[in-house]
Formats: sequence, structure tokens, C-alpha cells
Amino acid sequence: MRRRQIALPFLFLLVVALGTSGCGWIEPQGGRPDISPEAPNVVSLDPNAWYIFNSGGMPPHPSESPEGAWSFDFPMNPGGVGYVETPFQTTETLSSVTITFRVVNSGAQYVVSDPADIPPATFRLIIEQQGDNFADPNGRWWDDSFIYNLGSQDNQTLSVTVPITSANWSNVVGQHDSDAFAAALKNVGWVGMTFGGQYFAGHGAALSSGSAQFVLIDYHFN
Repeated sequence: MRRRQIALPFLFLLVVALGTSGCGWIEPQGGRPDISPEAPNVVSLDPNAWYIFNSGGMPPHPSESPEGAWSFDFPMNPGGVGYVETPFQTTETLSSVTITFRVVNSGAQYVVSDPADIPPATFRLIIEQQGDNFADPNGRWWDDSFIYNLGSQDNQTLSVTVPITSANWSNVVGQHDSDAFAAALKNVGWVGMTFGGQYFAGHGAALSSGSAQFVLIDYHFN
């Protein structure tokens, strides 16, 4: 079973220890800042409204991009990009989410930032509750139906729509819980994507050589 974040106590301790000794994963401290979106039910495409969290060697926000809404360059190892999120609140019932993106690859070789993780490096879509403290396993939910292995379809523009159903989304420890997921959808605070490996969804991805850029073209809910 793939775990989404911190699956076992001994792995948690290992990640914390490695995180303080130079690996790309930066252990969360507290929750997200209390920031409201510009408007409900709309995912902003302004790069300054997106935040890069729990990462090493990264700026606080993506940059404007002529190829799309925004972009960022993957850092070299031992840096790593972990969470890329924007504030989001909804007054509607969410049925699906669509992301359109492109990964521009120039000889890139990807690595996972956490030595306890398993390659290949990935990114996945995330929904995070308002006020998530990184202690509640139901504070964050990842889509299981779309997991992009970095390098697999780079240099192509891809558009993917995934349903917002409890069967497709699992919590921090990889569990599907329809009641907990429904409660989370009523209290959404952040949405976006996380980068990691096959085991830890948000512990970071980086480069060992070459260069690569993630370009977001569109991200919206239906």
C-alpha cells in the first residue's frame, strides 16, 4: 500500500532526523498561514497566490510564465520541491478537478528528496483542510487516480480531469473514508499538488542532473 505522508512511527523519526541533516524534505512546522482566496469557488492562477511549502532550494512562489499561468524550476539535489498550493474555499459541491500542465525536460534526471522514499519521483493532486495542523490524518487528501511519474510524459501538454469522490482520494495514511472526506470537502482551505516518490507523496522531488521546469496552464474545479 502506498502511504501518502508519514506512514509509520519509525519512518517519521527517520524522516525528521534526515530532514535536520540535509535531505531535501523539510518537516512541516505548524499549519498553513491563514490566507483567504480572492474569491470563493475559483482557483487563482496568479503565481503570487500560489505558495511553495516544505521545500528546499525553492522560492516562496512560482514565477509568471509565457507558456502558461506560472512555472517553477526543479532544484538540484539536495534541494527539493514538496508542496505547491493556493488558498481555496468553496460554497459549492465539488464534482471534479482539472489540471492542465507541461513539464519541460532538458536532460533531467529526477530523484526523490527523502532517502526513505522510493523512486520514480511523482506529483499528485492534493486537497488540504483549512487549519490543518499536520497531525490529523484527515487533514490532507490525495487523488489516487492520477499519479504522474516525472519524466514519463515530459515535454507534452497534458490535461487530466479526476472525480472528487471518496473512492479516488485517500488521506495521509492512504485510507479511504467517505465520511471524513465529505467533512474535509466542507472545510477546504488549500488545493494544489505535491511532489515526492512512490511512498511519500509530499517529501519532495529534485534533480541529479539536467534541468526541468513545471508549467501550470490551468487548474479548476467543476
